[in-house]
Amino acid sequence: MVVTVVWVILAAAALSTLAAVLAGLLSPVSTDPLTRQYFSRAFLERAAAYQRVSLTVYLLRRLVSLAFLTALVTAAMRYWRAAPPVALPRAAALILLFLLLFQLVNLPFDYYRSFIVEHRFGFSAYTLTGWLLDYGKSAAIGLLISTGGLIGLYFLLLRRPERWWVAAGTALTLFMLIGTYLYPLIIDPLFNRFTPLEDEALNSAIVQLAAGAGIKVDQVLIADASRRTNKVNAYFTGVGRTKRIVIYDTLLERFSAAEVLAVIAHEMGHWRGQHILKGMLVGALGSFAALFLLNSLVNRSGLAGDFRVIPLALLFFLLLSLAA
Repeated sequence: MVVTVVWVILAAAALSTLAAVLAGLLSPVSTDPLTRQYFSRAFLERAAAYQRVSLTVYLLRRLVSLAFLTALVTAAMRYWRAAPPVALPRAAALILLFLLLFQLVNLPFDYYRSFIVEHRFGFSAYTLTGWLLDYGKSAAIGLLISTGGLIGLYFLLLRRPERWWVAAGTALTLFMLIGTYLYPLIIDPLFNRFTPLEDEALNSAIVQLAAGAGIKVDQVLIADASRRTNKVNAYFTGVGRTKRIVIYDTLLERFSAAEVLAVIAHEMGHWRGQHILKGMLVGALGSFAALFLLNSLVNRSGLAGDFRVIPLALLFFLLLSLAA
């Protein structure tokens, strides 16, 4: 009874989130006078159209994902009901198959949203080949991490059926910390080429701005983002020795030095507020809480050490992420 109630609450919370997104999707364009001082009606209507199509794709993608994982869990509960524990190599193959199918189910939505829609509104500079290459790299990285994580989860379920969630939470926290450190060194270069900022005046202004905020800047890098997008951006990334400021080349090309500094000052606010570290802390605490709840559901369902926990976990984390 308790297990059913928890699942119903999770599903209701997740669907409430999607309902709230739908309400936003159907809301009219803002007619606030203050807004109209800064943006034209044509701009607001175009922005609203972009949001509508983006949110529509998001809703459909989430609903299809929920349907797919629900069907996967239902099939797993029936097929594996009387089956013995699944050996680790076979479990790895099945997990990879699940994730590949899930990726293929979402591929049409990803393509439409990040290629078709972005081109329609003039944001994307991708060629189809370039998009496919980047999407393939991103999907491969995601599959590698997700498959490794779920194999590790199943291994812990088999070896530590009572305390697996503690080990899993600890491993996930370490992964977040190490991943944040290594991301600028390993992942970022797979998608962009980075060069040092050559504008000495701007570089000096950035360093001075950072010093005024009590932040030490070791590197200011330019990303060749114009190969794939017309959007502008700047961001801070990494922790410790991998900390750096990254500026899109599109931002430098289209905006004045003062405007670039304004954008960077916003990003410095994240750094000054230690938002990356705080985000990791919240993520770690949330992970332990989520894994503890999943462990309780698993034990109450009599599935301790059972391979069926894997598809169940996929559905659980999707519902929980929507609820959160």
